[in-house]
Amino acid sequence: MTNHRSRLCHIVIDVDDLDRGVTFWSAALDATEEPLAEQSRHIYRRLRLPDSDIRILLHATNDQKVSKERIHVDLETDDIEAEVQRLEMLGATRWDYQHERDHDFWVLRDPWGNEFCVLHVEFPELLSRRPTWPSDQS
Repeated sequence: MTNHRSRLCHIVIDVDDLDRGVTFWSAALDATEEPLAEQSRHIYRRLRLPDSDIRILLHATNDQKVSKERIHVDLETDDIEAEVQRLEMLGATRWDYQHERDHDFWVLRDPWGNEFCVLHVEFPELLSRRPTWPSDQS
């Protein structure tokens, strides 16, 4: 085996409408779309997060969601209810409120039914680097 390097580069999210996926996830994560080769844009769109070198890769599919995801995105926040309401305004829906091991969090679904979680702060030093969201995004 030769010496090599590897790292996590994408978190992939299935959507059936790439333009709507870019709109929703860009607003939800304060991400910006990165250019992709034209021959790939009908299947993929890539988003750059403001505070990470990991990218979100949106993947176009018409496959129906049939069960729980095995990989999902967690968003941390200092105000769960305010963040859930902001995401609902973008098109997310509340799915399940959880209380596990002394942690409260919401499981939401994006407009395609993909589950993701909104948690209390896990990494305060990283969250403190992010700007605050406006209290009224209407």
